[in-house]
Amino acid sequence: MSFDRCARRNYRRWRLPLDRLALGLMLGLLVVAGLLVLLGDHAVAKVQRFSWQESTVGAENMAFTLTFTRPMDPDTVEANLQITPELPGRISWAGRRMAYTLDGPTPYGETYEVSLPDARDRFSENGTAVSFEPFESTFQSRDRAVAYIATEGAEAGRLMLINFSQESAAIPLTPPDWQVLDFEPYPLGDRILFSAVQGASRESAAASLSPELYAVATGLAPLPPEDLVAIDSNPSFEPGDVGELTLMLDSDVYQNLAFDLSPNGKKIVVQRVNQASPADFGPWVIAEDSAPQPLETEPGGEFLIGPDSESLLMLQGQGTAVIPLSPSAEGETMSEPLDFLPEFGRVFDVTSDGTAAAMVDFNQNDPERRFIETLVLVTNQGEETPLLDATGAIINAEFDPTNRILYVLASELLPGEAYREQPYLAAIALNDDPEPLRMLNFPPQARVSMDISPDGLAALLAIAVSPDGSPNNEQIQTVLLPLFQTTEQRLAGTPSVSEPNILPLTAMQPTWLP
Repeated sequence: MSFDRCARRNYRRWRLPLDRLALGLMLGLLVVAGLLVLLGDHAVAKVQRFSWQESTVGAENMAFTLTFTRPMDPDTVEANLQITPELPGRISWAGRRMAYTLDGPTPYGETYEVSLPDARDRFSENGTAVSFEPFESTFQSRDRAVAYIATEGAEAGRLMLINFSQESAAIPLTPPDWQVLDFEPYPLGDRILFSAVQGASRESAAASLSPELYAVATGLAPLPPEDLVAIDSNPSFEPGDVGELTLMLDSDVYQNLAFDLSPNGKKIVVQRVNQASPADFGPWVIAEDSAPQPLETEPGGEFLIGPDSESLLMLQGQGTAVIPLSPSAEGETMSEPLDFLPEFGRVFDVTSDGTAAAMVDFNQNDPERRFIETLVLVTNQGEETPLLDATGAIINAEFDPTNRILYVLASELLPGEAYREQPYLAAIALNDDPEPLRMLNFPPQARVSMDISPDGLAALLAIAVSPDGSPNNEQIQTVLLPLFQTTEQRLAGTPSVSEPNILPLTAMQPTWLP
């Protein structure tokens, strides 16, 4: 009897509405699952995510990814992928993600279209073909923009910005009564760090004891890809805030001298001297959202922040010291150098990966060469490769964005009784047997500055010539020099001699925005 009662109780329970609903859903799911097994999954394959979607990319962005909803047949994707204008590169796969790594930096001032009109998923060969949703998207490279200090007319002494990509006129970024002494763009080009004196002529400003450091908005606000990890991806100002000023460092107590901005834009190093006590002299560090702090190290001369943004290369004594910028360990009173290079008295540039530096050996230990300056490539493994001997001086050296070419501004002594130097620009391809290529000669005794574009396609040169030798009568030309004549030369890293283009700018220190 107990068994019969239990059976009747269970029978009544299954007749409840909620139980019948649950049983129906279970049976329906079983039927759907069976149909999927028999007929296959007919979901449309498509691109789920494009890492450069509607982004603004710079020279540091060297790869984008396409993530698909299904595992794809690599051959069909690679055969149908189109980039317009063309950007040569190579493809690699990791599951449903395809990575496209560029062979060189993206040329600036362009809008690019990425399309994939057709492709097949990996399982289509087994008779379970799945349709593909065509994909189209765009991204942009950063504008070709240049900052400079005006030298003529009502704008003389002001920091100016000209955007070649927008074909707009030059605009002033600083007030009319300010004299800008030096400047350096932030990594995104959204603002510029500069030193200036208010209400002075340029001659009195250069000798002033009160230059202050400011940051000014350029009005540019690129939208970096989400996968950008090298620098802060959030612009500091909105696009409409052009000319907005922020005081970074005053000069109430200390005179501010040379400065450098870290590659990630988060640290500033300033050489300062106490105006009341000249013995109080040395570098100070301004870290993001922190008060300025003196860097406890031996006094030094010229300096450069390393590509890791955590070390400082500074001339100290008879060589170059590598000094950490991070706070000293507890109990330490001074930052000990990480390394010391006794033979080299100047550092011009460091490769973006930190593996090599362009340094100058003044040959003071060699009596036969003590009047010759030698440009040397020094690696982090201690290897030293002489690249160029200058009978005049090594003026500047800058690596191209691929780290395969070193552009050098140097001078050579001209024959004759009078001491005259002729500056020139040379390119050195850093292969197994580097040989300088003379790109351009400048007038004797000219003052020349150089800046290589972030995409590595052109050099910007300011050439100042004084007919009577007086700095007050200098005539300044701004020259744009293409560094390659073909795409093949650019990808191979072999620059060629080209005809320079004279720009309608009277500019001091023309500098590309990153």
